[in-house]
Amino acid sequence: MIFYSIYYLSIVFFLFTDYLFRNIKLFLFLVIGIVIFISGTRYNTGYDFYNYHVFYTHHLADSLEPLFKLSVQILNLFSEDSQLMFFIYSFATILLTYFAITKMTKYKKTSLFIFLLIPGLYLNTFSIIRQGIAEAFFLLAVYYFVYENKNLKFWFFFFFSIGFHYSAALPVLLIYLFRKILSIKYSITIYLILLSFSIFLYKINIAPILISLAPGKFDVYVEFIQNTSLIKILVYNLFIVVLIIFQKQYIKAKSDLILLNFLFIGVLILNVFADFIPVTRLSYYFFIFQIILVPKFIYSFKDNNFKVIVLFLSLLYYILIFLNTLYLDSISDSKYTMTPYQNYFFKD
Repeated sequence: MIFYSIYYLSIVFFLFTDYLFRNIKLFLFLVIGIVIFISGTRYNTGYDFYNYHVFYTHHLADSLEPLFKLSVQILNLFSEDSQLMFFIYSFATILLTYFAITKMTKYKKTSLFIFLLIPGLYLNTFSIIRQGIAEAFFLLAVYYFVYENKNLKFWFFFFFSIGFHYSAALPVLLIYLFRKILSIKYSITIYLILLSFSIFLYKINIAPILISLAPGKFDVYVEFIQNTSLIKILVYNLFIVVLIIFQKQYIKAKSDLILLNFLFIGVLILNVFADFIPVTRLSYYFFIFQIILVPKFIYSFKDNNFKVIVLFLSLLYYILIFLNTLYLDSISDSKYTMTPYQNYFFKD
C-alpha cells in the first residue's frame, strides 16, 4: 500500500507540474515513462503473473489467441526471460491507450489519471495482459469508427484487438451492428428501468443460465463464483445515473452519446454477472469510455468553483475505489497479488 501511495502521489506531482508549465511536455512524458517502467518491470505482481510466465517459458496452449502466440514466439528469439514480455506488453498498452486519449479528448492529463485510478483498467493490465492490450486496440478502433467514420482503420484495429483476446469480438460487433441504436438519446426513465431490470436479473441469479448457453469454453465460468456486495453494485449504478442525469451538460455530439450508451451497457453487464468475475471482465471494454466522458463532464461547468468541487468529488470516487481494491487485494489469500508490489530490478 505504501508503494502505491508514493507511486500515485508522484504521478499527481508531475501532472500538476505539467499543468503549471504547459509549454514544457517533459513532465507528462515523464509520467508516461514512470508508468511504463513500474508496469513493465513488475515481478511476481498480478494474479496471472505465473500463468503468463509459464506461457512464455514452457507452453503456449493451442486455445490462446494467434497474435499473442506470435508475439511470444518472436520475443523468445531475443530472450528466454519472460520479463521481456511483461515489459513489451506494458509499453504497448500504455502508449496505445494514451495515443487514443489524445485523439478522443483534449483533457489528456485528467483522462490518463482516471485510467490509472480505475483498477479494472490499469491495475488489471498487471494480470490480464492479453485483454489489456486488446482494450487499447479496441479504444482506437472505436475512435476511427465513431469519430472519423473510417471503416478500414476500424477493422484494422478490430482484428488486432481480437487477435490478442477473443473477448473483444463482442463489444466490437455491438458497436458496429448497433451504432444507430447507440446514438439515440433515451429518456432517464428508460435508463432507470433497464438498470432496475438488470439488478433484478442479478437477484434471481439468471447469470449461470446465460453463461451455460454461451458458445465454446465460456460455460466453464459458471464455476467461478465470487459473491459481490450489493453496495458495490449500487455505487456503480449511482455513478452512471449521475452521468445520465447531467448528460445535457457535456454530451455535445453523437460520438459522446454513443460512448455514454456503451458505458451504460458495461454497467448492465456488471449488474447481471456481478458474481462471475471472469465474465464481468467484458465490462472493461465498455467502462474504458469513462476516461473520455468523465473529464468532459467535469470541465463542462462554467463556474470555476463548482468545477473544482466536481473534480474533487470525481477523483475522490475513483481514489476510494482504488484504495478499496488494494485493501481487498492485501487480505487475499492468493499467492500472486498486487500487493506488495515487487520490481524485477529489486527482487529478493
